[in-house]
Amino acid sequence: MPNPSEWHRFRDVAIELAQLGGDHALKRLGDAITHRKDDESPVTDADHAVQAVILAQLGRRHPDHATIVEEELSGETRHADPAQTPYCWVIDPIDGTRNFARGLRMFATSVALLFDGRPVAGAIFDASSGSTYSVAAGAGADLDGRPIHLNDRPLGPDTTVAFSSFRRHPVQPGIRRLYESVLFRNCGAACLHQAWIAAGFVDAIYAPDTKLWDIAAGGLLIAEAGGVVTDLAGRSLWPADLNKPHNAPRPILAGTSSVHPVVLSASMT
Repeated sequence: MPNPSEWHRFRDVAIELAQLGGDHALKRLGDAITHRKDDESPVTDADHAVQAVILAQLGRRHPDHATIVEEELSGETRHADPAQTPYCWVIDPIDGTRNFARGLRMFATSVALLFDGRPVAGAIFDASSGSTYSVAAGAGADLDGRPIHLNDRPLGPDTTVAFSSFRRHPVQPGIRRLYESVLFRNCGAACLHQAWIAAGFVDAIYAPDTKLWDIAAGGLLIAEAGGVVTDLAGRSLWPADLNKPHNAPRPILAGTSSVHPVVLSASMT
């Protein structure tokens, strides 16, 4: 097991790569070309370009590390296979592609490092504000270098829960009822929902269709900021099984210690 001080060093790498990718994406905002994936979700040429920029940097620095990325790769990869190394970088070049494709500056670039399937370092660049959230296991969560913590308030009229789209998933009756007692938000980028929880802007997230690249950095951010992170049944997300298809759903339910159990109970009724 590496020395935990290693995670600080890798956090710095994640920050640099997330900012590099986010800056590259912002330069393409408003002129990207949009296509459709097999599942009909949108992808732009900028998604691929940002991903390529980040992978090129990782390939030069850590060619012995594995990578898992959202967008399909063409040709041979310059990185190790996840089955051959405990180190695996997980990258979402543009989380919020629908927003980005329509010229809306509401998206994020997320970079995280897993060690033996557990996130140990990560960063999320928030294009809406230009800020960067970062985290290292055992060292807390930061916003632009300043420590952040959850705002754990009792359930009340201002409790805010971030819900993702339910287009491919039926909404549980308990979640429908929860709509009547809390405020709900969906900015279109799961990474941002999680970063905002860590900073105390939002109280919880309920997202049944997230993928590994959506939650690797954000899940660690919430945990290190003092929150609770599980799947929709209250089980730990980690270690992640990297033998599963990379685009397999990995639902997340996370938030403050006061609100998480309320949303969990609603999700199971």
